[in-house]
Amino acid sequence: MLRIGIDTGGTFTDLSVFDERDGRVCLTWKLPSRPQNPTEAIAAGLREITARLPEKARYVLHGTTIGLNTLLEGREPPPGLLVTEGFRDLLELDRQWRGDQVYNLFFDRPRQLVPRHLIRPVRERVDSRGREVLALDAEQARTSVAALLDAGVRSVAVSLLFSFANPDHERQLRAMLEEAAPGVYVTLSSEVDPQFREFERTSTAVVNAFIGPRVSSYVGTIEASIAEVLEGARVLIMQSNGGVATPEIIARAPVQTLMSGPVAGVVGTQRLCREIGRKNAISLDVGGTSCDMSVIPGELLTAPQSRVAGYTVRAATVDIETIGSGGGSIARVESGRILKVGPQSAGAVPGPACYGAGDQPTLTDALVVLGHLNRDALLNGAMPIEAAAARNAIAETIARPLEMTPERAAAGIVEVLAAQVAMSMRSVTIEKGYDPRDFILVAYGGAGPTVACPIARELEIPEICIPRDPGNFCAAGMLLTDLIRSYSLTRISPLEETPADAIREALQGLRDKGVRELREQGVTPDCIETEDFLDVRYPGQSYEVTIPAGDTRREHLTRLFHEAHGRLFGHTAEEESMEVVNYRVRCIGRLPKMTFAAAPAGGGPARPQGRRPALFPEQTTPIPVPVYLRTHLHAGCRIPGPAIIEEYSSTTVVYPSFDLSVDAHGNLRLQSRG
Repeated sequence: MLRIGIDTGGTFTDLSVFDERDGRVCLTWKLPSRPQNPTEAIAAGLREITARLPEKARYVLHGTTIGLNTLLEGREPPPGLLVTEGFRDLLELDRQWRGDQVYNLFFDRPRQLVPRHLIRPVRERVDSRGREVLALDAEQARTSVAALLDAGVRSVAVSLLFSFANPDHERQLRAMLEEAAPGVYVTLSSEVDPQFREFERTSTAVVNAFIGPRVSSYVGTIEASIAEVLEGARVLIMQSNGGVATPEIIARAPVQTLMSGPVAGVVGTQRLCREIGRKNAISLDVGGTSCDMSVIPGELLTAPQSRVAGYTVRAATVDIETIGSGGGSIARVESGRILKVGPQSAGAVPGPACYGAGDQPTLTDALVVLGHLNRDALLNGAMPIEAAAARNAIAETIARPLEMTPERAAAGIVEVLAAQVAMSMRSVTIEKGYDPRDFILVAYGGAGPTVACPIARELEIPEICIPRDPGNFCAAGMLLTDLIRSYSLTRISPLEETPADAIREALQGLRDKGVRELREQGVTPDCIETEDFLDVRYPGQSYEVTIPAGDTRREHLTRLFHEAHGRLFGHTAEEESMEVVNYRVRCIGRLPKMTFAAAPAGGGPARPQGRRPALFPEQTTPIPVPVYLRTHLHAGCRIPGPAIIEEYSSTTVVYPSFDLSVDAHGNLRLQSRG
């Protein structure tokens, strides 16, 4: 009755094991990732777990960055694209919006994933209501298909005008492709994104086709590898929307997994904050290669579409901001005397200099030089540390060009990284109308607890929470997820002309589809829940507002829309009519959840294991700092800063201006003295 969460990151692969009988995490494990073959690290971790726990695992939940990395690297062969005749330049036209690059005279868009010679037209046409105007010209379509296959493509995206209203022609093209080349990977826009706006739908289909062959191969390999170690265990893959899905679904629509890795930590943060009675939270996940942050004002914030590596992707995702700042981020001096940290990373191989293989200074090396990390070993002694190598790397690359001591250079690396993270965090808080002083910062990941204090100080956040096993928190967050499927349907009509019965009928059709899929995945009817939504706008608007549609009465929907529009944009036009644009349904298959266990009570003050000299940015010389083992801290413990708390998966550094206490669930709570 075990369930295992696996988070594969750029530096480490983390595993957390949940026992469904008592709702507790009974084992955590961490080992270096193997970027060239991630399944090797997963299989090795599972073998370690099975050697320690004889019970059988029922589920294995896996979060992966394989899709995101594939898109970021851009090394895969380009897919082909079939479009309606006359729309060959659809991707090139884009939306003409340059975002934060609007004033950059030298702005250059990312290269197109599909070169123009691999975009082939097909003669067909249906209208906006799905009525066939021109039948698919089969002979001409076969010529276009043959041209793509002759060019050697191994995946093809099909995106026809108005296919969201009538997908028949896209399905006919898939049949032609599969007949001509059975091994080709085919993506239909009407399946991965059945909504209007042809550019966004086409871009999403192309991204899916670009990452599809690699992700589907990876998913199949992972499933087979896990089956070898854990016979009978069911594999579920984390999606960007905060839920999990079966490998079969992910293989067809891998675009749903682009934020698969970090989203589990955000789900875990929301659940943790409910347990500790805090509504507003900011999640801070600092791993080996990146830093992921998300604002949680009670509920998870989701976005219907995003730009990933410069490409538009229309897939529901938890709203996460990611920057290249992590424990493995490489520090360097540019333009004479400017200190930069990241986004380049030492990764798992060779890793930071202190790991013994690399020679470039990273944040981890800076923390070793400052005395914030153990100078002998990490992971309870499993990973030896070469402190001299860390010091030499910083001395040669940073300290000498800047004419300062290695310790002062190391402090500068921490300060620069904290400033970078704080700047990005302002974009997801202050720039969206949230005051970070009203939030608690939940820090996790291997490096999150080491840099949480300077980041909180930059933003005047008064309190920090460090959960148990912070280095494995994303893996544990997967143990809090459910099976989730999202469905949408575009049907544009004035709200006042759309009967409530018609709205309910459209939503019911989506619900039936979702419930059927969840039942096919083994979810019993009593564990299935559905949520209904509508996308509504004023006529002529380019963007919609999503509102709940549990109550389909017109006056109720009107009130919800005006309230939401006013909250988002600061104004309403209540004299205007409204249009219903999209119907949405979210189907949830509930799974048993991990619980946050109570921490053991104890008496007396906590006793440090020892002391070591550590330097903090506001000081000029190192001071002796008490070092505690987290396993020795009990609920109610109070420790004034500075202090260092060591545990298996991470190290918490309490700065001099913070005090630490342990709450009833064993979380470390750091309060600023102001």
